[in-house]
Amino acid sequence: MTIERPDPLNHVMPGPPLAIAAGVLFLVNLMLLPGLGFVALLVLWLRHRDHADPLVRNHLQQNVVASLWGGAVLVGFSLAIIGLGGFANPWTWVIGVLYFVLVHAGLIYLGVMGMIRAMNGHAWRFPLIGPPLP
Repeated sequence: MTIERPDPLNHVMPGPPLAIAAGVLFLVNLMLLPGLGFVALLVLWLRHRDHADPLVRNHLQQNVVASLWGGAVLVGFSLAIIGLGGFANPWTWVIGVLYFVLVHAGLIYLGVMGMIRAMNGHAWRFPLIGPPLP
């Protein structure tokens, strides 16, 4: 026999676990395990992209598309900066590292905002790189 106890703090239940997991995997890809976090996010998206809950579909789609665009922008512009300035020019590295750090930090910030929205049960759209909401 189980006894259900009321929550004395009246905590609201978090958003759907799959939506939260999508945000967590986006951040794991950026901060802890680049590549492996992206593969895990893709597997989650492939398995649940047709989920019944529109919030889950929203967060899965936003995080996958933001990962693809974010990776392309980070790598593409970094290579362009190095290509234009050359390896020997120290200013190339100053500009390249500043660019990479600022854009990377911005993606982390937006990923945290998206995960907070998922935890609160709200839809999310990454600015500029996220697909439009339906």
